[in-house]
Amino acid sequence: MSRNGDERCKVIIVGGVAGGASCAARLRRLDEQAEILMVERGPYVSYANCGLPYHVGGVIAKESSLLVANERLFREFFAIEVRTHCEAITIAPTTKTVTLRRWWRISSILGST
Repeated sequence: MSRNGDERCKVIIVGGVAGGASCAARLRRLDEQAEILMVERGPYVSYANCGLPYHVGGVIAKESSLLVANERLFREFFAIEVRTHCEAITIAPTTKTVTLRRWWRISSILGST
């Protein structure tokens, strides 16, 4: 996927869970050298969306039973960097930059005011 032999493809995937996690894993299979960063606003990288109604309905008691993968698995198994509690706030295609904001920092600032 790199444009020439010396340049590594750099990809930021905004959003984890089903779509983002699947995209990141697929990209890794297509390009072993790509630098992949996945950012997820929430606390979970990947969970079973289809199980949510069962959790809400009490059939699946523990929310943690829905978790499919965590940051460590993506880092160690797929060599994908993951940042949870992180939001992409601006995307600038012309300069190829993305501005990220960590939620834990914002919540601590808002909590002290």
